[in-house]
Amino acid sequence: MLSSLLIKSGKLAIYSITDLEKLTGIKAHTIRIWEKRFNIIHPKRTQTNIRYYDDQDLKKITSIALLNQKGYKISSISNMPDHQVEDLVAHLTDVAFFNADSLDALTLSIIQLDQDKFNHIIERHIKQHGFDHTFDELFMPLLDKLHEMWLAGSIRKAHEEFAMQLIKRRIIHQIILLEDKPKTAGVRCIMAMLGYENQQMSRFFVEYQLARRGIACLYMSNDSDIRDIVEAVQAFKASYVFSFANEESTLPIVIQMVQALKRSPDPVTPVFIGYLITEISQTCPDCVCIQNFDHLQSFLSELV
Repeated sequence: MLSSLLIKSGKLAIYSITDLEKLTGIKAHTIRIWEKRFNIIHPKRTQTNIRYYDDQDLKKITSIALLNQKGYKISSISNMPDHQVEDLVAHLTDVAFFNADSLDALTLSIIQLDQDKFNHIIERHIKQHGFDHTFDELFMPLLDKLHEMWLAGSIRKAHEEFAMQLIKRRIIHQIILLEDKPKTAGVRCIMAMLGYENQQMSRFFVEYQLARRGIACLYMSNDSDIRDIVEAVQAFKASYVFSFANEESTLPIVIQMVQALKRSPDPVTPVFIGYLITEISQTCPDCVCIQNFDHLQSFLSELV
C-alpha cells in the first residue's frame, strides 16, 4: 500500500504524502494546498508517475509545521529563504518545550539526526521536570510514536537506531544513579533473556522501573541456560523472574523455565512481557503476563 510505504534505495528514502502526514501531523490535504498555493515543496514522480517526497522534503515540511504551530503564517514562511527557516527552528527548539511541543522538537531532531539538539531538548526537560516526569511524559509517548512510524514504514532504520541509542543511554545513566537507592526488603528480581530474545530497550526500561522503586534486579543474558537461571534465583533469593517473549522459538524455553522454577524450594513467580503472552497465559496460567505499560506500572506498584 503506497500510503504507508517507505522505499529504500541506497541513501535515498522515498515517502508518500501519508508518510509526511504521520511524521509531521499535517494533513495530506493541507500539504497539497501548501504545494499548490505557496509552492513550498515540489513532489517528484517515479517512472510510473507516482508522486513521492525525499528526505529534504520531509525535513522542510517538519520545520514548516513546527513554525506554523508556533504562530508563523504559511504565507510568511513560504517567502523565507531556507536558512532563515532553519534559524527560526533552531531558536524555537533552543527554548524549553513541553508535552506535544517537545515531541515535535524531538521528532525534528530525529529526522535531522541531530544528536546535539536531541540531547539539548532532553536536558532542558529533565532540568525542568526531573527524569521520572521526562520518562513518563516524553520518552514513553516518543517511543510509541517511533514504533507506529516504524511499523508504518515512515522512518528509516537510521532514525530509529539514532533515537533508541540516545534514549537507552539516558535510561542506563539513570539506573546507575539509582544504584545507591535503598532496596525494598524482601523483593528481588531476575531479568532473564531467553533464547534469541534481544529486547535491550525493553530490558533497560523494565530495569529502570524496578530501580526507581528500589527493587533489586540481577540480569541474566541469552548465554544463560535454564539451570543457570534457576541457580541465580536461589543464590539471589529472587521472588520474580522477568522475561520477554516475542519470538515463537521462545515458547518451549518458557515452558521449560516455568517447570524448572516450580521445583524451586522457595516460591518464585515468572513474569512475561511480549507478543506471546496470550499463548503463555493459556499454557502457564500461574504466570503473570504483562499486557501493557499501565499493567506493568500497576503490577510493580503492588510489589513495594
